[in-house]
Amino acid sequence: MNSISAQSMDRLDNAPRPSGFQRFLRMFHEQGAVANVVGVLGALCVLACLIALPPAISIRVLLYATASIWVLLRPRMALYLLPFAVPWGSLDALNLGGMNLTSGDILVFLLAASWLLGYVIRNRLGAQCIHTGTFDRESYNLPRILTIGTIVLLAAMCLSIPTAFSVKASLKEIAKWLEVALILCLGTQYIRTRRQVWTLVILCSLAALSQAFMGYAQYAFNLGPQSFIRDQGLRVYGTFDQPNPYAGYIDMTLLVTGTLMLLGRNWLTQLAAGLVTLLLGIAFALAQSRGGQIALVLALLFVFIAGFPRFNLLVRIGVIALLLGIAGYCSGIIPEHYVNPILNKLGLTGISFASPSNDDFSTAERLAHWIAGLNMFLDHPFFGVGIGNYPVAYPKYFITIFNNSLGHAHNYYINIAAEAGIFGLIGLLTFLSGIFLVGRRALQSMHLRLLQLKTQTLPAQIKAGAEGWQQRLTLRQIHLLQNDYALAIGLIASLLAICIHNFFDNLYVHSMTNLFALLIVLLVRLPYVTRQEEQRR
Repeated sequence: MNSISAQSMDRLDNAPRPSGFQRFLRMFHEQGAVANVVGVLGALCVLACLIALPPAISIRVLLYATASIWVLLRPRMALYLLPFAVPWGSLDALNLGGMNLTSGDILVFLLAASWLLGYVIRNRLGAQCIHTGTFDRESYNLPRILTIGTIVLLAAMCLSIPTAFSVKASLKEIAKWLEVALILCLGTQYIRTRRQVWTLVILCSLAALSQAFMGYAQYAFNLGPQSFIRDQGLRVYGTFDQPNPYAGYIDMTLLVTGTLMLLGRNWLTQLAAGLVTLLLGIAFALAQSRGGQIALVLALLFVFIAGFPRFNLLVRIGVIALLLGIAGYCSGIIPEHYVNPILNKLGLTGISFASPSNDDFSTAERLAHWIAGLNMFLDHPFFGVGIGNYPVAYPKYFITIFNNSLGHAHNYYINIAAEAGIFGLIGLLTFLSGIFLVGRRALQSMHLRLLQLKTQTLPAQIKAGAEGWQQRLTLRQIHLLQNDYALAIGLIASLLAICIHNFFDNLYVHSMTNLFALLIVLLVRLPYVTRQEEQRR
């Protein structure tokens, strides 16, 4: 036995020793797990970027690489980052073949890529799929009426391409609305819980606050062109280049937080929403957007009608009084000197297209663009001048001194009728009708559930002498559902304000269509996630 051991030791001593490279390969095989390899390669890429590229470019590459990996592993992160990409993405736009690609566009692309990647991985994993990462989603659940509305709108836009003055401009506009369709289809799958809904609401509020503080800085240091100065001071504009879209953007979140402040059912929600509302309201006022102010007032009217049923009678009396006042003015019963100051304030009287004054120049310019859009529609009533082609066709249709296009008709309904004809306008109205029908169903289902808990479940528990914890659980469900109901009203009011503001402007610019789609996703998912949470309890 000892002789055999000695012979084995002799053979080991005489065996050739592995080289350093062989030892490295052996160590790499033993220690080179996938995570370690990815980590090392990532660190090397970071060092290479910092050494080889200029600082501005290297930071951009690292941020996009980090976001790409994050979204591919957790697709929901694209939805969480989108609220910040909407206002700030224009500062880092990439020009590809004459088309500006913002961080919002990139996030939507990564969201779609991660969703598609899930199908590839699922085919390889088979029955071993786990509900995490790209699999942490539900099946397709966008309401049928919204699906039909989206398809009709996109189809109408595509029908206008053959008549387009510029096909590239049409493809750019269609790509924007394809992103909306992707967010609607995929966002409703990845937003699965109540916490995720409220997380998105908080992130939208933080993004809006960042723009509000930028507006404060612009106003305090007078950072803006001379044309943005009015009697009240500089009209702030944030990163949106113009005060009107800035006001529309702030208004989208302001109405949500304002509704939560008015209708929320716990002090923390009302206090936080009230603080955000105050800060956003100041920024909104500094924008001095008359279209935004009209949209805000009418949307708040909806909030009071939906949230305070006791005041419905007063609201109806006020609406009737307003209509009677308009009728009285038109018929001459009410003297003009009572109404003219209001019309002068709104810039609706004394407008000259040939030589407008400083006070009515913006109104005259807006009306001139309306007239140009209507003339485009009259010349091309069925398929328009091509979706996205209003500024391309404008030189042929401008009137008087307004020969420079503002990029759109300052009324989105006229704008889409001019660009996509009657079919485009019908497609848009079908899409918007689907949104508000879904919102109405959401409010009805949540209201019925609230009534059931208040008038049936809780009284039955009290009458049956249920345990205290059971009654407290029901009360907690009522308070949570009341907050969710307030959020639903705020979301509908926000979407309504966008539609009203679009009578005086075009808010579907600067990636705000992506935020518009996110609000729709929240409205669609809110009643379902609330019901699922109750069932788990």
